[in-house]
Formats: sequence, structure tokens, C-alpha cells
Amino acid sequence: MSEEAEQQQAAEYIAYLYDQASALRQYIDTLQKNLAEVLESLEAVRASKSAVDEIGKENQEYLLFGDRKGNIVFKVNSVDKNKVLIHLGLNYYAEVDPQAAKKILDDREQQLAEVSKNIQGELSKSIDAYNQIAEILSQVQGKKGE
Repeated sequence: MSEEAEQQQAAEYIAYLYDQASALRQYIDTLQKNLAEVLESLEAVRASKSAVDEIGKENQEYLLFGDRKGNIVFKVNSVDKNKVLIHLGLNYYAEVDPQAAKKILDDREQQLAEVSKNIQGELSKSIDAYNQIAEILSQVQGKKGE
């Protein structure tokens, strides 16, 4: 193989590695966003479980947020301690006793923790692959400079 052909092949391989690194970077960004969403959902489930635990306490005043941003908050003195509404998915809710709600929330927490673990594993593998490609590209760049 001629030197020119070898240089052409090397250039194509470098371009291929660069494309792979770019694709991995996008994939890593997507995984990080997905992980952040899952962790946010996990925290919301834990907060909901804590709220269910608070229902059983006597003589408590509750704050009910009118929206997600807290633009309006209602003080509530009386809450039915025997029933809660729990979101089942899509636009479905069920009225259940607090213990059933805790069971549903425990299951949801376990599912989200498993999803988080899987995403973190995939993220770790992707970052390792990206770093390996970046190292190769860095070495190639260093050899070009010599």
C-alpha cells in the first residue's frame, strides 16, 4: 500500500472516530438528561411517601400548593386521613387508603431506582468509550504535531 493510500485510510479512520465521539457525546447528553428526570421523579415519590406519613399526625395544619411553582398556597386544617388520591399514570387517579398508597409509592420508588441504576451503568460505559476515543484522537493529534 502506498504512503498516500495509508494517509487516506488513516484520515478516514480519524474521521470515523470523530463521528463516533460526536455520537457518543450526544448519547451521553441524552442519558444525563434522562437520569436527571428519573432522579427528580424519584425525589417526588419520596416526598409523596413522606406526605402520606404526615397525614396520620394529629392537629396539623397542611400547606396545599395550588401549582407547581408555589404561586398560591392554601392552609388546610382538615384532611381525610383514611383516603388519599394517588396518580396511577396518564390521567388516572385512584382513591385508596394511605397504606395502599404507600405500597404503590414503594413499588414506584423501586422501579425508578432500578431505572436510575440502569441509566447510570449505561452512562458510565458510554463515558468510558468516549474517553477511550478521545484519548486515541489526542494521541493522533500529538503525533501530527511532531
